[in-house]
Amino acid sequence: MGDVAISCEGVWKSYRIYHQRAHTLKEKVLSRAHRYEDFWALKGIDLEVETGTTIGIIGPNGSGKSTLLKTLAMVLTPNKGSLTVRGRISPLLELGTGFHPELTGKENVFLAGSLLGQPKREVEKRYDGIVDFAGIESFMDIPVKNYSSGMYARLAFAVAISVDPEILIVDEVLAVGDEGFQMKCWERITELRAEGRTIVLVSHSLPTVRTLCSKAVWLEKGTVRETGKAADVVADYLAEVHHETADQDGGAGAGSHGRRYGAGPAQITEVAVLDGDGGHTGTFRTSDPLIIRVTYDIPTGLADTICGIAVMRGENLAYVFGQNSGQAGLTLPPGSGTVEFRVPYLPLLRGHYVITAVLHDEAATKIYDCHERRHWFSVFDNPSLPIEGGMVHVATEWKASLSSDAPSSAAPAEQSAR
Repeated sequence: MGDVAISCEGVWKSYRIYHQRAHTLKEKVLSRAHRYEDFWALKGIDLEVETGTTIGIIGPNGSGKSTLLKTLAMVLTPNKGSLTVRGRISPLLELGTGFHPELTGKENVFLAGSLLGQPKREVEKRYDGIVDFAGIESFMDIPVKNYSSGMYARLAFAVAISVDPEILIVDEVLAVGDEGFQMKCWERITELRAEGRTIVLVSHSLPTVRTLCSKAVWLEKGTVRETGKAADVVADYLAEVHHETADQDGGAGAGSHGRRYGAGPAQITEVAVLDGDGGHTGTFRTSDPLIIRVTYDIPTGLADTICGIAVMRGENLAYVFGQNSGQAGLTLPPGSGTVEFRVPYLPLLRGHYVITAVLHDEAATKIYDCHERRHWFSVFDNPSLPIEGGMVHVATEWKASLSSDAPSSAAPAEQSAR
């Protein structure tokens, strides 16, 4: 167990919901009716976040996610219980807090930096990096009231992420800007995670939670419904959502996403997504090596077990590729062990991808255990490769030449590029 960065013990937080407010002193004096009620947004939250952990908080609207984040960031004070935080916090709760519409982008960078506790000399040192990250250098000298909503969000996120935090609190801000900027945000969060920073985030994007987070907390009506590995918690949450949808639709679509099934007796005990050095990760660049490691438990006497892997595009569940160990001439020996599916050169282009892992018999007629779409990873652009469309990188060569009867020019007769 590592050091604990954040510890909540029996945290309760309430708001007053007014049904009728008194607008004059006379109404306040004469009115005896109880015109408000206490709404408990958090009810006895027990939570520990270890230093260096990235943890995601999920749940339906109104479950208390944002209230919990604001409490962890010490923006709100709990009514009951104790909260201990060890480390310097940088909260990304509302982008653009402190921006003044009449000031220019440059002036707002210094204003927002000071509100985040950065001295002017620190902001000056980081100014070029902030502008480069936001990607709006040509607009820094005009008032932010003339910015588009996307430009405003890009600058606000660039300022907020420039702080050097020990604990980063993030509330639904990874969805700002266009897709390219979102990927930059992801990369920055990934860098902070690799540096050992503690990150707590709320997101309705479940692929984000599964990819970025090692652990997850599922909140429901102000209480902790489940906590554990991000992939497992998200899969259980999705299963419940789909079951509820199926009940409302009369049974259609039940369990269509993120489910686990199988008749046994062989079992998958863990699926890990690793980089080329065997380190746990959820993010890659095109052409990076990727390893999917399946840990299994096969009883003695079951000698024909095969492991299958399938990868789909997360956005539309388009089937990308799939293989099983039997096709490579490998059956799994009985006992507790691991099998690795290695991709030395990942050809996938930028996007989110979902993995299905399955144990079955050699004839593929019996499913022992299947983790269907329960494990995720993301791919970022590789700057050393050309910009491409589609889902996969294909090594190509371009060649242009002039016909022999073409008029001569100063340009070379033949050009090629890879």
